[in-house]
Amino acid sequence: MNDIIFQPLPGEFALITGGGTRTAIKLSRPWQPSLPPIAPEKCPFCKESQLEEISLPNLPAGWCLRSALYTPHRRHRLVIPKKCWDAETLQKLGGYARISEALEIVRLATKDDQVEMSTFIHVGYSAGQNLAHAHWHLMEVRVREPLMLAGFSQELLVLQGEKFNIFAQGARAGECLVVSREKQLKFNEDMAKKLADVLEWIVARGNEKFRSTEGRPPEFSISVRISADGYFRYADYCPILNAWGATEYVFAHLEGSPITLPWPHELTAAYLRE
Repeated sequence: MNDIIFQPLPGEFALITGGGTRTAIKLSRPWQPSLPPIAPEKCPFCKESQLEEISLPNLPAGWCLRSALYTPHRRHRLVIPKKCWDAETLQKLGGYARISEALEIVRLATKDDQVEMSTFIHVGYSAGQNLAHAHWHLMEVRVREPLMLAGFSQELLVLQGEKFNIFAQGARAGECLVVSREKQLKFNEDMAKKLADVLEWIVARGNEKFRSTEGRPPEFSISVRISADGYFRYADYCPILNAWGATEYVFAHLEGSPITLPWPHELTAAYLRE
């Protein structure tokens, strides 16, 4: 049996552990449910909504921006396509065009916020989706300290692009961080389009490479962090490829014990590069 290996996550507050017999990618997910059923006639976002629609100049056609109800979060809004997507479209987040439009709305809506902001979308129950209608959350994120990303090993490199690199890294198996190749990158219109391109790539790549042995693409979330002064911090692709247990749900949060990966990030990177 190999030694147990402890490594720091990019942030300051957590560790991951691996080793032992956890040395191979496992794609069987018999516990993964189907995507939520889509029934537009019952969808609260398709019907007359109780959510207040927010006026935003130059809003891309086919989208709306609404206030979130019953939320504990500050500046919490929802970026929503006006019509439900089918399951295939949802799995791809609508492809490049729809991702680009969503990020443009985020850019327009946050340009005067001057606080740490995040936007994220969930695909699948295990990833956090509770309504079948696609919706990006947009809200202030309260952090102890913003994540400062240092250099990553080349073994973790998944994709090297014009503006962004993708590295296998994070608390989940298969998780990837999208980081800027420049020291500072303003969250402007051109940057949002280039980010949409790389996010479309990793979503499509994950859908292909992480398809389960039962025939289902992965549930996942996409998250984007924007600094208080309007710069891109990082983006995250987080597929749900393994079940967590007490070491993650309890001890990691209560006592800072390591999160256990079922296989190392280096293996994820090599697998996604193939």
